[in-house]
Amino acid sequence: MVTKPLGRKKNTDRIVGWLLVAPCAAVIVLMTIYPLIQVFLFSVSNVKLPFFETTFAGLSNFTRILSKQEFGVIVRNTVIWTVASLLLRFILGFSAALLMDTGMKGKILFRIAMLVPWVVPSIVAANTWRWIFNTDNGLLNGFLRMINPALTQNWLGSSSLALGSVIVAYVWMGFPFIMLMLVAGMQGIPNDYREAAQIDGANSLQVFLHVTLPCLQQIIVILIILEIISGFNSFDLLYTMTAGGPGIASEILGLYIFRTGFSNFDFSGASAIGVMLILAITVAFLFYVPATAKGRGHK
Repeated sequence: MVTKPLGRKKNTDRIVGWLLVAPCAAVIVLMTIYPLIQVFLFSVSNVKLPFFETTFAGLSNFTRILSKQEFGVIVRNTVIWTVASLLLRFILGFSAALLMDTGMKGKILFRIAMLVPWVVPSIVAANTWRWIFNTDNGLLNGFLRMINPALTQNWLGSSSLALGSVIVAYVWMGFPFIMLMLVAGMQGIPNDYREAAQIDGANSLQVFLHVTLPCLQQIIVILIILEIISGFNSFDLLYTMTAGGPGIASEILGLYIFRTGFSNFDFSGASAIGVMLILAITVAFLFYVPATAKGRGHK
């Protein structure tokens, strides 16, 4: 007699729960899942404007994009961009985190100063760095002129310097995130571990190598994966500073998708590039899930 009412109540609660999450679920489907499905459909179709009429094309869009000579250059730029920014962000972020983990004076002011690049909106940061790298009136060339006028460079207009110049701005913007994550991880290490190592005669370097680094292993793995995903997805800073130029010297896959789809109106090709980028990011995500699960103590 009691079981039925309880069963009805559970069913009612379940229905009410589904009704409450239905609006959010509908928004997620409309804003993420549907566009994703549309990208996959466009990638295997010929899209005819202006009404986006599609006819099945198989893998021809992929082979067409892969056969372009510029695609190899852009993939190389993307790899350089991702790897270089990852290494430099980690070097700066780790150095700042180690400084903040010590008992240095003015640690609060130092932490605030280190957070400024992360707080500044990306468009503001991009325009600021574009002014710094300006050939005629930029701060960097102005400083170099005082030392030796021959040292000045066309930082954003040179095919050999443009990508590296934007990487500098990108690293400046992103290293505080790594710093914060590492500081949080360091503060979570019990002091007993370090004290025990020091009692056993370990110096500061040995404590760092054998205590701090192993305890930060899971955070480091997760940060590396997130930085790889962020590097592949970069767009706004590059578009504002160089728009991929000169030529395609600083163009990466995110900009290539934009140029192919919205400048050349080749939505089939842009979708094919997008699918390849999604697959690359999915590979990184496959490493991210086990890393986060292991960090929570799951096998």
